[in-house]
Amino acid sequence: MHEIDAHSLKVLEFSKVREIIAGLTLSPYGKRYAQELSPRFDRSEIETLLLQSAQMRDIIRFEEAMPLERIEDIRELIDKSRVDGIHLEPKSLLQVKTTLDIINSLHTYGKSGDRSERFPDIVAILSRFHPRREITKAIGKAIDQAGDVVNSASKTLARIRRELGEAESRLKQHLAKILGSRQKHSGWQDDVITVRDGRYVIPFLTGDFKASEGIVHDKSNSGSTLFVEPSSAIPINNKLRQLQQDEKLEIDRILRELTSMVGEAADDIIADLNTFGHIDLAHARGTFALKIDAASPQIADKGELNLLEARHPLLIYAAESTENVIPLSIQLNADNQGILVTGPNTGGKTVALKAIGLLALMAMSGIEIPADHKSTIGIYRKIYADIGDEQSLELSLSTFSSHIRNIIAAVNDADDNTLALFDEIGAGTDPKEGAALAEIIVLTLLERGCNLVATTHYSQLKTLPLELPGLINASLEFDREDLQPTFKLKLGIPGASYAIDIARRLGLPDVMADRAARLLGSDERSLDNLIEKLDTDLKNLHGGRQELDDRIVRAKKLEEFYRVQNEVLDNKEKELTRKFADKYDAQLAEARLEIDRLVKELRESQASPDKVKETHQRLENHTKKAAGIRKSATPKKVADGRVLSKGDRVRIDKLGAEGEVVEMIGNKKVKVIIGSAYMVVDTIDITRKETPPPDKKRKRPGKVGKVKAAAAEGGFNPEIMLRGMTVDEALENLDKFLDDAVIAGVGQIYIVHGKGTGTLRRHLSSYLKSHRSIDSIRIGDWNEGGHGVTIARLKN
Repeated sequence: MHEIDAHSLKVLEFSKVREIIAGLTLSPYGKRYAQELSPRFDRSEIETLLLQSAQMRDIIRFEEAMPLERIEDIRELIDKSRVDGIHLEPKSLLQVKTTLDIINSLHTYGKSGDRSERFPDIVAILSRFHPRREITKAIGKAIDQAGDVVNSASKTLARIRRELGEAESRLKQHLAKILGSRQKHSGWQDDVITVRDGRYVIPFLTGDFKASEGIVHDKSNSGSTLFVEPSSAIPINNKLRQLQQDEKLEIDRILRELTSMVGEAADDIIADLNTFGHIDLAHARGTFALKIDAASPQIADKGELNLLEARHPLLIYAAESTENVIPLSIQLNADNQGILVTGPNTGGKTVALKAIGLLALMAMSGIEIPADHKSTIGIYRKIYADIGDEQSLELSLSTFSSHIRNIIAAVNDADDNTLALFDEIGAGTDPKEGAALAEIIVLTLLERGCNLVATTHYSQLKTLPLELPGLINASLEFDREDLQPTFKLKLGIPGASYAIDIARRLGLPDVMADRAARLLGSDERSLDNLIEKLDTDLKNLHGGRQELDDRIVRAKKLEEFYRVQNEVLDNKEKELTRKFADKYDAQLAEARLEIDRLVKELRESQASPDKVKETHQRLENHTKKAAGIRKSATPKKVADGRVLSKGDRVRIDKLGAEGEVVEMIGNKKVKVIIGSAYMVVDTIDITRKETPPPDKKRKRPGKVGKVKAAAAEGGFNPEIMLRGMTVDEALENLDKFLDDAVIAGVGQIYIVHGKGTGTLRRHLSSYLKSHRSIDSIRIGDWNEGGHGVTIARLKN
């Protein structure tokens, strides 16, 4: 049984993630499961939990709301219902009914539509419910929302209450008659019927009462008024009391019967409460994933990390946005075992360290992480983290002692399935001794196959990666001019501490700062200067690389665009050819019938010369017509590439566009330029233009949407390709595409945006929902492109 070190869970703040998710649950059952969240070590179990979270994200965003409501803990009531001879109170039964109603609704939700195909892991949980509609129906029939047992609970109760009402009415009429027949005394105002000891009585003046007139049940505080049950009313009162007792007994019987139904289903109900906890937790994890813009990473069997554009989840949750949380990308595996992070204080080293550990813990617990979906997190059997000030007055431990105890525990237990995260390794003691200890700790951990990320200020450690191929330098970028951290992690280059520069900026006199710089050893100064030069060169290289990457992206977009257009036009060509062939066949059949008819006429007319001439003419007309159809179905061809030469103007038939020959590729293919885009096409698909246009200046290429419309030539294509674009580019192209769609009068369009992190899809969905021409949107089905395609229906 594997278990992550409790101290590491604490310093990496995994408990805060658990608390947030627990706060997003709607039941005590879900909350309990959230508080028990912990890293798992079985890959299939982790992947199932991540799938549940991902599917729940899509349900929350795109589906009809799941009937998941806040419920109370009814386990004690269910246990009580198992006991013979007792019954639950009406309001307790109502509480049970409310919970069972929600469970019934959730079970129905899982069975409706095609949710079992689109959200199989969520529906698998919902299908475990045991709907008990007979119990909710019986409770609803017997008890109203105020918690009162109603007449419809049973025929006996309805009869008793009817007789009770009649008896009560007769009794009041009888007593009113007695009061009306009495002589009134001056100032007497108490002729009212009241109830004492559960029996109806009327008032008598003490001096006027005779014992033979009835039974005294009470008297006023002054003693001047007696409350008497007249002798003539005693039988009716007795009947009333009997009916009241019958009513109580019948209500008890009804409540025992309802309680018994609950008790008989107690095992299933308890199981359903646990299932409710699981679906509640999945909903909370999905909600949390949406709040931190999370996705499911790939899970590997052994410990490794490949984090792409990863962010600290707690920072995103606190800021309610990813915009100001800087992402980081790192890779740890058998080849890249360790990373040494250096740089100034307040540069974000500790936050980066915590983010790496926390994301690994979250993924292993089935919680999606704020990183690119192509990220990979392996299953680490052991994770050790030593971060922050570990000073303990209670244990009489200094900061150094506390740190070194944690590190020793990690070193003794480390293997090739261990992740170690050390903040300021070797700090808190003499710098030389601390650096030596840090170096031997790093070497030992790497020898044992451990993955390691450590932060340090020791210059001695910055040279270790030059000697150890499995160790990489890294630093948090620092703006030397503004003396401000940018919080961007850079791999492959160490960082300078900039302590003297920061102290100068914070107010240290220049004289003191200059003296401190001179006191710094020449080796230290040389290393810092080298780091600064490397940093500058790296920025310049990054700028050039970014420009190259942008060009590659644009080229890929064009390549993808023309590939899609090629497929569309190929399909159109095949369809047209089929239609022409059908038309040709029909014309041929018509010709055969005409021949048969003409032969018959010739026989009947004995083949007169005029008739024979007329028949030949009609046959020739049919032959020309069929040949014309066949010719129109035959594509134009350039028989051989040898008839073309560089600079020739040609028409690419499939695209309906003109271009210029740039290069011959054998005799069957040719490279042409269309605007600023180059293409290689078969010579069979192009036609040489006899005379070049007078203006030989190349036209600049239009926007993607215009090229696409031109390629379609005569028919609107309801599909737009936005994959790989930025959000702004995609929205600009989509806006123009929607205008064209409205003009074309199409009913439905297909927006291809790819899956990715889901960011592009979310912005596009938000835009479409607010667009005046859009009626509804949905995610594509499995055969329509799935989550990589959004399908929008336009208003009539």
